Amino acid sequence: MKRIAITGGIGSGKSTIVKIFNELGIPSIDADEVAKQVRNLPSVHAEILKRFGTTDRLELRKIIISDPKAKDDIEAILLPQIKEFSEKKMKKIESKSSAPFLLYEAILIIQTGRIKEFDALIVVDATDEERTKRIQERDQVSEETAKGMMNAQMNRQEWIKNADFIIHNSGNLDQLRHEVRKILDQLMKQ
Repeated sequence: MKRIAITGGIGSGKSTIVKIFNELGIPSIDADEVAKQVRNLPSVHAEILKRFGTTDRLELRKIIISDPKAKDDIEAILLPQIKEFSEKKMKKIESKSSAPFLLYEAILIIQTGRIKEFDALIVVDATDEERTKRIQERDQVSEETAKGMMNAQMNRQEWIKNADFIIHNSGNLDQLRHEVRKILDQLMKQ
């Protein structure tokens, strides 16, 4: 089973693309969901509380947006555990599924160097305006907060230059399904 990473900036529409792959029988793991499980581990919870004085996601988001060092600190606490948990989940899926691919959805796949662990990288891209609007609607935050969340991440061009496949998420659902099927066909030929 090939491992395919899917990434892109916040609000780019990664989850929508993953759902389309799931509809086509491709299993997936969401690193954000794994991170939620990791944050609930007593040792991790205690470490976050000690460093930041809170474990509240919204409070942590504010701290991370305003302090780049805090972003590094939270990643140092979470990422090793996320990698370990994700690997276990991938092996479990690989042992039970007959699908040709497994998708791993994660924002930090390039920055952490984990890109080398995957057979291909799909980048989901959208304009900054589209992403801002999606973040505001999904998270019920101001435009300023949405842009701050985007600015705390890697530049869009960095994702794109590392991509094996790019999905431009600015169309409707039918267009996205067509794009996903094209990529799936190309992956099957590799």
